[in-house]
Amino acid sequence: MNVSDSILQDIYHACQKQEFVTMRDLEFRTSFGERKLRPYLEDLKEAGMVLEHPEGFQIAPKGDIYYKSNWG
Repeated sequence: MNVSDSILQDIYHACQKQEFVTMRDLEFRTSFGERKLRPYLEDLKEAGMVLEHPEGFQIAPKGDIYYKSNWG
């Protein structure tokens, strides 16, 4: 599994319990700092897999479908 898929899974699982996952939560879940996470998150955003809000990140509809078709 690549890093982007792992981050997508982390966001998906976190959003099952709360509406958004913050950067700080992602840093804790992945053990990566913001500088390492940001390029992967930007790629996921450009691919339409995640959405970024002031409150944090959440799975986009396309990311939900991708997750369920691969691991759901």
